[in-house]
Amino acid sequence: MSWRARRVAFAEVAALQEALEVPEPVAWALVRRGLGDPAAAREFLASDGELAPAEDLAGVGAAADRLARAVRAGERVAVHGDYDCDGVCSTAILVSALRGRGGDVRPFLPSRFDEGYGVAVGTVERLAAEGARLLVCVDCGTSALEALTRATDLGMDVVVLDHHLAGGRRPPGIIANPALGRPPDDLPAAAGVVHMVVRALAARLDGGGLAPDPDECMDLVALATVADAVPLVGDNRRRVARGLRMIREAPRPGIAALCAAAGLEPRVVSARSLGFTLGPSINAAGRLAHPERALELLLAADRETADPIGAELWARNAERREVERAIVDEAVAMVEAEPEHIRAAGVVVAAGDGWHEGVVGIVASRLVERFERPAIVLARQGGTAKGSGRSLPGVDLHALVDAASAPLLRWGGHAGAVGLELPADAVARFRDELIAAAEGARAAIARARVRPVDAVVGGRDLTLATAEALEALAPFGRGNPPVRLVVPGAAVESPGRVGQGRHLEVRLRTGGVHARAIGFRMGERAAGVDPEVRHDAVVSLEVERWQGLVGPRVALDALEPLGPGEPLPGMCARPCDAACPERRGIDELRAIVEEEPAVATPPGHAGDPAGVRDRRGEGASLAAIAALAGADRGVVAVVSDTARRREALVAALEPARLGLEVAVLGGARCDPGALAMRLARARGVPAMAMLDYHALAEVEPPEGVHIVLVDPPAGPEEAAWALHRAAGRWLHLVWGEAETELALAVAEAEWELRPAAAAVWTALRDGAPRPWGPELERALVGDGAWSRPPRVAARALAVLAEVGLVEVGEDGVRATADPDRRELDGSPRYRACRERLEEARRYLGLAPTLDLRTAAAEAALIG
Repeated sequence: MSWRARRVAFAEVAALQEALEVPEPVAWALVRRGLGDPAAAREFLASDGELAPAEDLAGVGAAADRLARAVRAGERVAVHGDYDCDGVCSTAILVSALRGRGGDVRPFLPSRFDEGYGVAVGTVERLAAEGARLLVCVDCGTSALEALTRATDLGMDVVVLDHHLAGGRRPPGIIANPALGRPPDDLPAAAGVVHMVVRALAARLDGGGLAPDPDECMDLVALATVADAVPLVGDNRRRVARGLRMIREAPRPGIAALCAAAGLEPRVVSARSLGFTLGPSINAAGRLAHPERALELLLAADRETADPIGAELWARNAERREVERAIVDEAVAMVEAEPEHIRAAGVVVAAGDGWHEGVVGIVASRLVERFERPAIVLARQGGTAKGSGRSLPGVDLHALVDAASAPLLRWGGHAGAVGLELPADAVARFRDELIAAAEGARAAIARARVRPVDAVVGGRDLTLATAEALEALAPFGRGNPPVRLVVPGAAVESPGRVGQGRHLEVRLRTGGVHARAIGFRMGERAAGVDPEVRHDAVVSLEVERWQGLVGPRVALDALEPLGPGEPLPGMCARPCDAACPERRGIDELRAIVEEEPAVATPPGHAGDPAGVRDRRGEGASLAAIAALAGADRGVVAVVSDTARRREALVAALEPARLGLEVAVLGGARCDPGALAMRLARARGVPAMAMLDYHALAEVEPPEGVHIVLVDPPAGPEEAAWALHRAAGRWLHLVWGEAETELALAVAEAEWELRPAAAAVWTALRDGAPRPWGPELERALVGDGAWSRPPRVAARALAVLAEVGLVEVGEDGVRATADPDRRELDGSPRYRACRERLEEARRYLGLAPTLDLRTAAAEAALIG
C-alpha cells in the first residue's frame, strides 16, 4: 500500500477555510477535489442545484413520446428490468409512473438462474403473446440485438433505457443511453435515465395536475445510484442527496420495512447505508431467489404489506453473507495456491464448481480489496461458467474483457464491473488472454493501488466537529469517495479482533492523543501489527450515531508499517557524528576558542510572511510537516538541534512517501558551504529540509517552501531569524510542551558548559600534547551518536583554558601539570554562558504565547 496527496497551493486551503469557516482537513479535501473556489465549494456542499434538463440526453424525448402515446391509447407496456438493485429500482420507478397515469403495465424481472443476464428471446416471445405492444428495457437491452430484433418482428415497439456499454451493432428501437454518447466518467445509473424519461413523460401527460410528482421516485434513484457504484458527481450527487432527504423525512413503506428489519433508523440513513445495508438486501432477492420479491417490496402501498417482505429480504441477505464468506475463503486460497506468474498477474481470475452464481460479483469485490487488482469470479455449472468482475478506480475492466472476449458466449457491463458467460472448458484460455491484456494496463493498475488521500492530519483533528464538517461532502460513492485522511507515523497500540474476529481494532496515538480505530474485514491483520513500529494509518472519519449517542468513528482503510525509507538526493548518508565529511572543520572550532563571534541579527526587514498559522499546543508538528510537504514546494522544519531530531522526525516522515524529491538535513555541525550545496538541489522541486536555528541563520531556505517552527526559538535572535526567513512564505508555529522541553534541554547543553567541560577535560587530562587536527577534534566534539556542536566544544575548551586547566597555543592543546580542582565560575566565558542560559530559560517560558514580531524588535535592539 502507498498513498499520495495531490500537491496544491496552501493559499487556496487557507482562503477556503476562512471563507467557509470549516476545519482545516475539510479545506484540504475540497481543494484537492478541485473545489478551491469558495463559490464552487458552497454549491457543492449545498448539493441542491437543479438537475440538467431531462431531454438533453438523446432518446429521452422520443422515449417519452412513445410512452405517452401508449398511455393515451391504452396499449400494454412491458417493462423488462434486471435482477440487480438498479434494475429492480428502475422497473419500480417506471411501473409506478405509468400506473399513476393510468397505463397498462406488465413488469418483468428475469431470474438469474433461469433467464440469466440480459434480454432473452423466449422472454420477448412470452411478453408479445401476453399482448404487449411496447417493450421497454430498463438497465438492460443495449446489447440485446437478437432478442429485440425478434420483438420488432412480433410487432412490438422497443425502447431501451440503459447505461451499459456494448460493442457491435445496436438493437432496433429508441435508445436512451448516456454511455453511447459521452465518456463514462459521470454516467447516471439506469434509474437516473428512467427518471429523466419520467420527468419528460410528466411534461406530456400531467396537464391536469392529478398525476404523481415525477420526483417522488428520487429515493429509489438514490438507492440504485449508490448500489450500482456510478460516479457520485454532478447530477448523480444531487439525485442521491435529494433521495436521502426523502428517506430520512418520509420513507416509502418498502424502505421503512427494510430499515426496520435491519435495525436502521431512517432518519440516519446515509449513502453508506444505501450501499452496504439496503442495496445488498434488494440484491439478495435476485442473488438467492427471484427479484420479483424486491419489486413487490418497493411497490408496496403500506407497511402491512411491506414488513414481511422486508424481513424476508433481510434474512436472505444474511444468508447471502454466509455463502459469500465461504466462497471468498475458498477463492483466496485458490488464488494464493497458483504458480507465481499467475499470482503476480495484473488481474485475478477464480473459478469454482458449485459456487453460487448469485454472489460472485460480491466475491469479486472482496478479491479486489484483498489483491488490489481487477478480479473476475466464475461459477462453473455443468458445461458453462457464469460470473462477474469488479475493478479498481481508473482501470477499465470493460476494455480488458473486450480484448479477451473471443471465448465468451455473452457479456456486458461498464468500466468498473462486468458480467459474462463462457463454456466451462474455455476458462483457462479466457484467463490467459485476460492476463495478457492486463499486461498493457499495469501502469494504470499500479496507479490505482496508490490510495489518494484528501488531507494529512494529527490526532487532534479526529474530532466530532471535524467528522460533522466532513459529512457535508456526502453523499459518498464512486466519483466522490469518502474523504480519506492519513495519520502519518502513528503509534499503533492494543491491536485486537472484534466482531467475531472479522474486524481489527487498534488505538492510534499521535501528537499525544489516542483515537480508537476499527478496520472492517481486517481482523486477520491483528497478529501482524507490531506496536513497536510506527504506521501510516489511512482512515475515514465518520459521525457514529447509536441509540441517541453521537461521536466520531475512525474507520481504517489501510495500515502501513514504516520501513527505512528511500534515500533522496540531499539526504545525509551518515549521522551527525565526528566522522561526517561535511562537518565544520577544526579551524572554525579553533577560531571560536580564541574569540566567539557576536550573535548575528538579520540584516534589516526582509518583508512579512505570506501568512502565519498558529497551532501551538495541538501536538501537530508531525502532521503539519507531512501535510505541508504536499503543498507548494514543500517544507522546512526548524528545530532546536537537528542531530537530536533527525531520527524521530525523519523515520516517522519518510520524505519519499510524501511525494518529495529532495530531503536535506542541516544544523550547527554542518559546513555552511556544503549545506548550501545540498539545499541547491531543492530548487524548483518538491523538497523537505530540517534545519536548526543556527543553520537557518546561515543558509537561505529553498524558494516556495513553508517554514514550520517545530521547536520554539530560545532567544530573540533565533525568533528574528525565523521571521526573517519566513518573508514571503507561510510561517507555521506548531510547538507544544514537549517541544519546549526539548528546546530547553538543547539550550542547557549549549550554555551550561559544566558537562561539556568535564567531557573535554577527561579526554585531555593525560597531559599529552595534541596538535590541531582530527585527533584533537574528535576529543573535543566527542564520539557519540551525534557530535557535540563545534561552538559548544570550543566554549568548553575556552573555559578550561580560562581557569588554567589546559593550555591552548598555535601548535595545539595540552592539559596543564597542575591537577588542582578549579571552579568554572572563575571563567568569564562560563559566567557569560550561564547568563545566556538564564535568558533562554526566561524566553522559553514565554513559548506558549511568544510574539515573533516583538522578539524580532528585541533582537534588533540587542544587535
